[in-house]
Amino acid sequence: MPAPRHRTMPCAPVWLAAAALVAAVASGLFFFHVGGAPAAYLPLNAASLLLALIAMFAVSAGRLGGRGAAWVVALCLAGMAATLVSGFDLDGVRRWLPLGPVRLHAAMLLLPAMIAALPRLPDRWQLAAVAVAAAVAVLQPDVASALALGLGFVASHWQRRRAPSIAAGHAVVAIGIIASAFRADPLAPVRFVENVVADGWGLHPGIGILIPAALLFAIGAPALMRRLHRDSALGVAGVWTGFAAASLIGPYPTPLAGYGAAAILGYGLAIAVLRGLPVRDWPRGDGTGRSGEDD
Repeated sequence: MPAPRHRTMPCAPVWLAAAALVAAVASGLFFFHVGGAPAAYLPLNAASLLLALIAMFAVSAGRLGGRGAAWVVALCLAGMAATLVSGFDLDGVRRWLPLGPVRLHAAMLLLPAMIAALPRLPDRWQLAAVAVAAAVAVLQPDVASALALGLGFVASHWQRRRAPSIAAGHAVVAIGIIASAFRADPLAPVRFVENVVADGWGLHPGIGILIPAALLFAIGAPALMRRLHRDSALGVAGVWTGFAAASLIGPYPTPLAGYGAAAILGYGLAIAVLRGLPVRDWPRGDGTGRSGEDD
């Protein structure tokens, strides 16, 4: 039997994702300028955008095999779990990794890339990974991360929802969302970080329309890669949907348009992983979870 061929993702969707990221971040930068944000906010987000765009093209197309995907998942889980023991503590909430004077929201930085790589692992390891990620979200606590994990996992695995390990994974992420929602969250919203859509609308209706429109573009752009990486691409879109939805219903950071480097860098890392994933020329959905393993 001939070895299955690898296909790589065409360039157009990557450039579309890059344009979507630029649009979302630029809408936030415009809001910062008009709304009188602190002087440091605009250059930090702009520098993060540049780094994210570089990261998108840093991985050669189709070069990230099954072993590479496993390393991505392991490193992302380690980074998110590190917040519980060595991260920044704010009123008992531990969601951030310190990087000098900057605090990076660990889940926004790492969860999208983890979800992008996750479908390339065997099912039992996928279940273990989402269980660890859900536990971290509950312990931090962070409803936004739990919701992003849940929507990302469901979006990437919906077609295989009846496979035993995948069904168990759906139950795990649902429990994680419920459990994290019942944990007290003492943090008050910070202007230009949370409530960006509502504050933008209050400043000017045009900004209130521009920001969510740009966010929708950025959320949907990874899903356009679905022809070659349907499960992973839809999972990434699901993660950003979860973060954006949480920012609309509670005091959680607005991704990409709000102040913060983590979401911008996380978007670039996730697209880099999607770009690096090879695609086999055999049917998906056989329940083995082995479609992305190395030759």
